[in-house]
Amino acid sequence: MGYKHLAKTLSTTQKFNKSFNFKNKHFNQQKVNNPTNNNHIYMEIILKREALSNTLQNINSVVDKSTTKPILSNFVIRTIDGKDKEVEFSSTDYELSLVEIVTAEIKEQGSICVNAKKVFDIVRELQSEDVHIRSTEQLWIHIVCGTSETRLPSVEVGLYPQTVLEELPQSITINVDDFRHCIDKTLFAAITNESRRNLMGVCLSSNGDHKTRWLSTDGHRLAQMIKTLDSVTFDSEKEVIIPRKALTEVRRVVELFGENVNITFDERVMQFSGGSIMFKTRLIEGKFPNCDPIIPKDSSLEMIVNREQFISSLRIVSSISSEKLRPVKLIISPGNLKLESEKADYGEVIDEIEIEYEGESFEIGFNSRYLLDVLSVLETKNVKLECKNSMSPTIIKSPEDESFLSVIMPLRVEW
Repeated sequence: MGYKHLAKTLSTTQKFNKSFNFKNKHFNQQKVNNPTNNNHIYMEIILKREALSNTLQNINSVVDKSTTKPILSNFVIRTIDGKDKEVEFSSTDYELSLVEIVTAEIKEQGSICVNAKKVFDIVRELQSEDVHIRSTEQLWIHIVCGTSETRLPSVEVGLYPQTVLEELPQSITINVDDFRHCIDKTLFAAITNESRRNLMGVCLSSNGDHKTRWLSTDGHRLAQMIKTLDSVTFDSEKEVIIPRKALTEVRRVVELFGENVNITFDERVMQFSGGSIMFKTRLIEGKFPNCDPIIPKDSSLEMIVNREQFISSLRIVSSISSEKLRPVKLIISPGNLKLESEKADYGEVIDEIEIEYEGESFEIGFNSRYLLDVLSVLETKNVKLECKNSMSPTIIKSPEDESFLSVIMPLRVEW
């Protein structure tokens, strides 16, 4: 049994519900009073303050904070048909939706729709353990905790767009830790502005052999993670682009999924479900660029450097740079890496560290932030850099793990 529409909605809401309509046995929605009549749906529940505060924080991360669509500043709490100890919280911004199941003592079945930020701001300041929430006939919400009592206006639940799970043809199941790594090791390279919307996320594809490829780029660098999974139903000719915001929010609460995350999708939407939580996101339309030609295949220059020492030196050398690019020059010679900042009126910085390298000496420049970004997501003691020459794309990866690599385009440094 799926979610049931609670009212005749606005035209934009109807369009949204049509594209997001589905049924799923795990996140079922209770049948509530028929919204076609004018009777308000009463609800009365008691929740633990800490659990409520944590859930409201998740809800607020999804809520649309703009003033162009006031209805989306709200969220919905509803009781679940057949469940006497669980309630459902949901919010959406039309692009990303969240549904979370929370333990509660249910005094009266029903649903409410109320401003998310106001409720969160109140609840996080409460002191007593139990929070009592009830609705009234006049569309008022009462929140009582200890000696504190708050009354807030609510909105007709039927005006709020509902989120429901669909049965989608493509699916993968991934361990939570593996999923976390796939996000951490790719999302940092995705573009952060809308100048190229097709790059504002991570491209997911599969070669049909239980291997998934997670890929991101902003045009100056790329990050790739290859992960082999036991459960993959994925057309090898298809790829999808998962929005940055969706992955950021899913990553933030990934522990709520339990041991595994179930990911289902088609060409329109993707769903992440597991444990007590579910996200649903629209996928980014458009074609992701072919990045294979950018990844060097026959690099002749290779060096291995201690990751922590490299990070420390980069931070020191880039600390006085005033430019947005924060350029740094690497002077590489057998056994030695010298890092130089740009020379400026306010000074310069030089640092040196030992490396494993036996080739010819050469110089190459980089945006130091790009180097620091990839070094921060690697977890190994040493990192390996590979390139053909001082102007070729450079691979950065672990010497022991071939599942991840990042490619950074060099900068021309003339000092």
